[in-house]
Amino acid sequence: MVPPDASYDVIVTRETAWVRVRVVGTPTIDQLLSAVHLLGVRSEAWPQRAMLVDLREVTTPFEPVEQYRLGEETAASLSHMARIASVVPAERVTRISQKAARRSGTNVMVFDNEAEAIAWLTGADPSSLPAGLDGSESTAG
Repeated sequence: MVPPDASYDVIVTRETAWVRVRVVGTPTIDQLLSAVHLLGVRSEAWPQRAMLVDLREVTTPFEPVEQYRLGEETAASLSHMARIASVVPAERVTRISQKAARRSGTNVMVFDNEAEAIAWLTGADPSSLPAGLDGSESTAG
């Protein structure tokens, strides 16, 4: 049964060299696993082979076993991606999903800083990236 407040959005933006996937809201673990699977199917046809998954606006607390399942689904559905960077709030970094995905051979890294994640995806120096990519500058809306 899906809790009534389990609403969320997945926003996909395709950059030149990588894809940004922003998840916002309160998805259940099953909804998030389904979203990862669907991204895997759709991304097969994309030329980009690097993905940034921004989970900083996900408010659902996930248990360690759920984080592990997320890593397993990432490995199963997104193994065709060369690099996947996941960005989460600093207080939610556990690297459980990262370890699960890497165990299956998928190149996933978890970050709490967007500029560092993009630098890892692209091989760029984080200080050379435009201001605001690490969340240091934002606009209210």
